[in-house]
Amino acid sequence: MNDKNNQKKTSALRQQDAEELCPNSWIDPVYDFLKKDPEHEAMVFGPTRLSYKEMAAYASALARHLLSCGVKAGDRVAVMSSPRPEAVISMFAVWLIGATWVGINPRYQKEEQRHILLDSKVVAFIAITYDAKRDLESDLASHKHDLNIPVIRFGRDFWSLDLAKIKPKPKLDDIWEKCAAGIRGDGHAVIIYTSGSTGQPKGAINTHSGIAFRSWTMYMDRFHVPGMRIIVDLPVNHIGALASALGLAMVAGGTMFFSEHFNPEASLRLIETEKIDILGGVPTMLAHIVGHNSFSTTDLFSIRYVSWGAGPISEGVLQALMLATKAEFSQQYGMTETNGPICYTPPTRDMEILLKTTGKPDPRLEVRIADKDDNPVPAGTEGEVQVKMPYPFAGFLNNPAATKAAFTADGFLYTGDLAFIREDGYLVFCGRSKEMFKSGGFNVYPREIEILIETHPAIKAAAVIGVSDPEWGEVGHAFVELRKPVSREEIQQWCKEKLANYKIPKAISIIEAIPRLTVEKVDRARLAELAAKKTC
Repeated sequence: MNDKNNQKKTSALRQQDAEELCPNSWIDPVYDFLKKDPEHEAMVFGPTRLSYKEMAAYASALARHLLSCGVKAGDRVAVMSSPRPEAVISMFAVWLIGATWVGINPRYQKEEQRHILLDSKVVAFIAITYDAKRDLESDLASHKHDLNIPVIRFGRDFWSLDLAKIKPKPKLDDIWEKCAAGIRGDGHAVIIYTSGSTGQPKGAINTHSGIAFRSWTMYMDRFHVPGMRIIVDLPVNHIGALASALGLAMVAGGTMFFSEHFNPEASLRLIETEKIDILGGVPTMLAHIVGHNSFSTTDLFSIRYVSWGAGPISEGVLQALMLATKAEFSQQYGMTETNGPICYTPPTRDMEILLKTTGKPDPRLEVRIADKDDNPVPAGTEGEVQVKMPYPFAGFLNNPAATKAAFTADGFLYTGDLAFIREDGYLVFCGRSKEMFKSGGFNVYPREIEILIETHPAIKAAAVIGVSDPEWGEVGHAFVELRKPVSREEIQQWCKEKLANYKIPKAISIIEAIPRLTVEKVDRARLAELAAKKTC
């Protein structure tokens, strides 16, 4: 009984600490660690192992290089990187000079990259030159020539190509102290591009306080492991990696183990050899880990917590992880515009809660379920999830109309997601009122794909829906009306040349006429029926 009382007191103290001691930005806790324990390991990437002191030194060097390129406070710098140390180092470098970090997924094709570079009006571009089997050098050369911006390249090895490796100086560069003293919580920290119903990606602006608050409360409420060891293998331009991996490690003084691409065998090896504390990702990733041949022979007992988001986990995967570890489990629900999770499961091993709900709303936020007129509905009634946050996202870049449309008249953010709250306070996710679907944890927006498909000269019209898939959660199914004959393979190749691979429809149906409602909107319910018949 005393243990339970002590746990309640500790939980209450953590909530109080989270509210009173929440850092202004990620710079604050990192600066504190640099003063207290600069030799503590911060990053591991293959054979490269960097202390906080070394990480800070590389960030200082990159910041001063950017300054020499003309970058100044208030500017924007684009970064296209897989999960590796340079991604985080570039964030700190950009923030040290008061600029904003703009993320680009290296899976994006040149046209997708170019849209972000132009829309955000970046003044410099930092990028890797190779991603998986794809050489990015020609894309970078094109951007440098056409946009007349400096491009700083990193090769396959850490800190290779355009910048020389450095040796940390005994004293911390004073640029860190100046930044820690002057950084503004409401300043623009990162811009994450998300597509919308118009098919044109929009830049969501997240503030320093916004992402710091999410990471800090996650650490205090759910994963309170000082110096935690965590794998980073989600795309670094994704809010999942920013809030739930990078930010969590930053506020905890943790060690990040980078993997450029998710690999279940590599993850299992890291867990066993490096004694990883937290295993996170999307359900598809956890399923691949459980399904790997080495899963049953790997020592997983260092894992304290298992966490996932972007969709439900299967009962079989959850059971396998519970049998293999003594961990507690927590799922979460959120979006880019909420800086990360707004609902989460308090760490538990309760299968019913983990399988049938999406956790409880964060008590520090105002979360409501509302009807079509934005009026709150009673517990047990389905409606749209709406949220009001102490540190809301700062809107969509260069798009005041979209920013205004994102909020209710009384300041709640529309999520477009349908749910209800049970009597015990747990939220049950019912579906998305928007057309967006998630494939392998990535947001996929049909209209973006439809517009691209319709640029093919043989195609008259296209409609894309998300359909259930046992491996990826959901995948795209495209329905197309033709102007003249064209093969499904040619349509897929058209998409492959211009879209990230997770956006490419896995199934294509050639149809005489796309079904439409009386108001000429695509009848997506009918398309779902047609897709279901084709998979039976």
